[in-house]
Amino acid sequence: MTSMDTWKTFEPDSYYKSFLEKNKRPDGRGLMSVRPITVKVGTVTTAEGSSTVRVGHTTVMCGIKAEIATPTLRNPNEGFIVPNVELYPCCSHQFKMGPPGERAMATSQFLKNVITSAQIINLTDLCIVPNKMAWCLYCDVVCINYDGNLYDAAVIALMAALQNVKLPAVSYDEENDKASVELERTLPISLKAKPVASTFTVYSDSIQLMDPTAEDETQGSGEVTVVLLENGSLCTTHKPGGQLILPDILDKFVALAKERVQHVNTLLSKAVTERTGTL
Repeated sequence: MTSMDTWKTFEPDSYYKSFLEKNKRPDGRGLMSVRPITVKVGTVTTAEGSSTVRVGHTTVMCGIKAEIATPTLRNPNEGFIVPNVELYPCCSHQFKMGPPGERAMATSQFLKNVITSAQIINLTDLCIVPNKMAWCLYCDVVCINYDGNLYDAAVIALMAALQNVKLPAVSYDEENDKASVELERTLPISLKAKPVASTFTVYSDSIQLMDPTAEDETQGSGEVTVVLLENGSLCTTHKPGGQLILPDILDKFVALAKERVQHVNTLLSKAVTERTGTL
């Protein structure tokens, strides 16, 4: 073990702070630099849509399964989108086996809020027969390796998988009240919006970090995720407690997030196009 390893093991706070004072992180990045992103779609052949996304070492997979369900009485002409996040011990020692933990449930709720706030899909497009049948899209996001910034990776994976979805055509015989699914003929779904999330960790009033690693999250005293639409308008923000975020700092986060929107959506479009070209 080197002297640096010893320092990190026995005095992690001092070790970490020594880097921040030089405006960099232990992984060599600047405080507002982001990690490389890779996106692949169609990685789960048994799903109607899927993707695998890497943000640095954080790796998540999203698989979307479509099932026919009965619309609710309140919204008889709308379908459903149901996100679910799974965090298993194999992706990080901080997660345990058993029922979904607080972090998994919070991330599932975050994705649900993004879907609703951005109005990603017109739910009426998922209706097959009003009052009778509609598509329910179960969006399962599984973390394969965790190294911080799950929110950003989960949103990218969800959006990539949704752009990869192909739903079987369904014909309905009203006279016999019977539907038939045509597996040979599939149709994509239309997305109304393509939100992009950018997460920041607050270390102090004067030091903040973009795209935090697991180490950054541990050392930070607060976190905020800014979700923007393609035109740079604010979709929603998410702050799971911690240190108060001052208004001028939040404005700074929004400005930095705007610079990232086009880059992420370009990566998504390229991944979807490459996948389409190989079919």
